[in-house]
Amino acid sequence: MLTKDFHPAQLTYVIESRRTAKYGNIATFALGISACVVCLLPSHWSLKVSNLAIASGLFITSHKLEKLQKWSEDYRHVSNHESIKGYGLHLNNSFAPPRKEIAIAELQKAIPSHPILKALYGLKLECDFVQELRSPSFIRTLIKPTNCKVSQVLATGQELQLELGLELPPVMSISKGAIAIDTPRHDRQSAKFADYWQKSPKFEAAIGVDINNKLISVDLSQPESCHVLGAGTTGSGKSVFLQVFLLSLFLNRSPAELQLLICDAKRVSFLKFKDCANLIAPIMSQPDEAIAYLEKTVDEMEQRYKMFERLAVENIEGFNQRSSEKLPRILFLFDEFGDLWDSCTKVQVDKLENLIIRLGQKARAAGIHLVVFTQRPKKVVSPRLRSNCPARVLLTVADSADSEAILGNKSFDGSQLLGRGDLFFNGDRLQALLADDSDFDKLTKDNNLQDPAQNVDLDNPSIASTLVNSSIAVNPASTLSTPLIKILEYAKEKDCFITASQVKSGIRLFRDSPVGEIRSYFQWLADHQHGIVRGEADTLEFSVQ
Repeated sequence: MLTKDFHPAQLTYVIESRRTAKYGNIATFALGISACVVCLLPSHWSLKVSNLAIASGLFITSHKLEKLQKWSEDYRHVSNHESIKGYGLHLNNSFAPPRKEIAIAELQKAIPSHPILKALYGLKLECDFVQELRSPSFIRTLIKPTNCKVSQVLATGQELQLELGLELPPVMSISKGAIAIDTPRHDRQSAKFADYWQKSPKFEAAIGVDINNKLISVDLSQPESCHVLGAGTTGSGKSVFLQVFLLSLFLNRSPAELQLLICDAKRVSFLKFKDCANLIAPIMSQPDEAIAYLEKTVDEMEQRYKMFERLAVENIEGFNQRSSEKLPRILFLFDEFGDLWDSCTKVQVDKLENLIIRLGQKARAAGIHLVVFTQRPKKVVSPRLRSNCPARVLLTVADSADSEAILGNKSFDGSQLLGRGDLFFNGDRLQALLADDSDFDKLTKDNNLQDPAQNVDLDNPSIASTLVNSSIAVNPASTLSTPLIKILEYAKEKDCFITASQVKSGIRLFRDSPVGEIRSYFQWLADHQHGIVRGEADTLEFSVQ
């Protein structure tokens, strides 16, 4: 039998056992035949019985030896293989340097000075330094393993976090034939918008600065970046990213080129664009407002395709080249999409998602683009919505499930990002740009859109929208804004004069609204024959006619 610790002498044992069994089988079989022949000769019956017994024993022994011969055949191949391997180990040990020399060579080997290589060396993983690159927010160290596998290095995230004293495990990936290990910079820098952005004739929007200090942008006119889907939690830099995204698009662009619709459930993130001439409607925050403008946008898309059909062109570029009537591109931005989703009824949720998906499927050629951002993507981002937004921007999120909801796979975990504009886009990490107030001052101003609280006649389409050569403008004669509708419904329910205090306590929408703002709504409704008011400015009351 072969033992666990094979010795070359066992090969001889196996071979000799097989040879002995073979010749013993032949000999005993021959003796058995001889004994049978003797039985045929004339002799006493007792002698014949003895010969038969001897012959039977010889045949049984021959049979056992034959089985032993076949049984040892399998072990002959194993013993040959193990013998060759054992001989190879013997040769390696025979010609190997003495252990003392090996120990001295190990002691004389220089310990790497780079913190990452030193930490890996302590884990008995030796790697060569390739290159070090610096982003505004992190340092990327490129290394190549020498005595270990790539998978062993990639599995040391928590050990490196402990050895390097990091708050989060470093981001590790394969980049340009080496292992890239990203660690945060202690002297984190910011990427100023004015230092990187240059006006482009294309409809490009800034995304961020890559590891080579190069600005990465997306062209909305291209199929791979016509609609943008993104996510980021509080502190990730989402609002700042979107502000710079819009600034790069609308800076030095007239409403005749590009127009803007914003739906922000938080209502305060885009105040810098409130007076932008490209804004074609007041910033929305309620589901019914967003759905109304989405329906108008879909109608505008269908109307544009009819115009394209008449001129036999495929897209907005071909139409603007052949027609004297130039169509502007339209960007519809949704921020805090999850909050908007939560405030919708079931019917509104279905309508909202279906309208957005419909625009995502066919609005690109019509020059209409979507940007959808949320804090909780795994709750509101469906596979249909994700598949119709080819460009994905991932800022810091809560967990890997949120990352998968945006990217559609597990290629990157956004919970490892550093926040404050550190983002993942198109397979690499970028640092978002940071704009100053002076950059926003360069936007085209003189937007006549104002809130109804300022007593401006929004029923007049000429000042209700700055849309150029487009039919998307909402006519408030048939569609009032949500606050006005709420006040009218409340007044009809009470069927008497109502005060601003009653509206503030009775309608949830106005809980945080100033009393003066509610009275201005009263005055606006009265001026447009939706009701009557009484009292002075400080005690104004409203009732439906």
